Amino acid sequence: MTLLLGVAVFCFWGYMRPWMIVARESMQLFLWNGDYLADRLTEPGGAARYIGEFLGQFFKYITYGAWINALVLMAVQWLAWLLLRRLWQSWVAYGVSFVPALLLWYLMCDISVPMTLPVAVLLLLSVMALMPASRTVSLWLSVVLVPVVYWLAGPVAILLPLYHLRWLGRRKGRAVVETAALSLLLLGSLLASSRLVNYPLRMVASGIDYRLRLPDKIGSLEEMEYDYLQRLGSWDAIVERSEARAPESLSCQHVVRLAKWYRKQIGEEDMKEVVSHTNRVLTSYVSALMMSDVYMHLGMVSMAQRADFEVLEASTNYNKSGRALARQVETCLVREQYEVALKYISLLEQTIFYRDFAQRMRRLAEHPELIERDPYYGPLKKVAEQTVDGFFI
Repeated sequence: MTLLLGVAVFCFWGYMRPWMIVARESMQLFLWNGDYLADRLTEPGGAARYIGEFLGQFFKYITYGAWINALVLMAVQWLAWLLLRRLWQSWVAYGVSFVPALLLWYLMCDISVPMTLPVAVLLLLSVMALMPASRTVSLWLSVVLVPVVYWLAGPVAILLPLYHLRWLGRRKGRAVVETAALSLLLLGSLLASSRLVNYPLRMVASGIDYRLRLPDKIGSLEEMEYDYLQRLGSWDAIVERSEARAPESLSCQHVVRLAKWYRKQIGEEDMKEVVSHTNRVLTSYVSALMMSDVYMHLGMVSMAQRADFEVLEASTNYNKSGRALARQVETCLVREQYEVALKYISLLEQTIFYRDFAQRMRRLAEHPELIERDPYYGPLKKVAEQTVDGFFI
């Protein structure tokens, strides 16, 4: 059953929601340096956030992302089973052990819930599974672990005091007192931490990175799907999707026009509609990413740069975006802004999946004469020079 759960999760994310896998990666930038790690560990739940973002960088590839989701939920179910069978030996315990994994699966269908939450639950369950069987030792160990686990995993640590309710059957009054005391310790840790970090108490209590801020501004499932198809260059699939159901988002409508233009179903006059609503098209994070790609296809580099910069500065939970930084590098090279390009390149060189790209772009930034001979950026630069371009009105 555990293996079937993993297969089901993999198939769901790999085949039914691949665009959400890609969208999650587009909303973060994981850097391999000490400063990035230290910055995460200076906030409650920072370790869970760091590990979640570490896993999130692999979502650049759908297969990796689907397997990671599957393995995390399988581990959550297995650990829940280890804990539940300490309470009673029954097939019911095994059935109930699937509830946390299924609940997390449901929550992860919301793009505003990052990998921080399932990782935090996984860390907490791992600690609880390693707790000794002795009641006294568990109590004194919990006194130390409650503030530590809270700082590492965030407010999901509330389950650690509740773990002591397992002894209700022996000495009910003592178990309740122990749980209440540990809960007060956790509350004190939460209030103290709110004095140390630059977040409101409301956000600290609900988990700093358990849910992304301004979820309505991230983008709709429709926009994520069209963005995914556009990145693949699946112009036929885009047109078929639009014919089956007309897109509601203006940015999606522009992507459909681009697809029809590539299929030679419309001419250049019809493509002018793409730049006629620049002040109304960027309604979300995903739509801005999508339109930056559209503008690049049309050779309107400054507009692509401006749309992408909106993404870079409006990233959720104060993250940057590896995808947005890569686009900034490209537009800066085409527009001869080499120093700015090198600034972004230095960040991308500290990643896994953007490192090769950054090293290739560094060579172009340090030797601008090579841009003219590049098979992609050379023609794009010529098109940009000959195209009427501009910023948003």
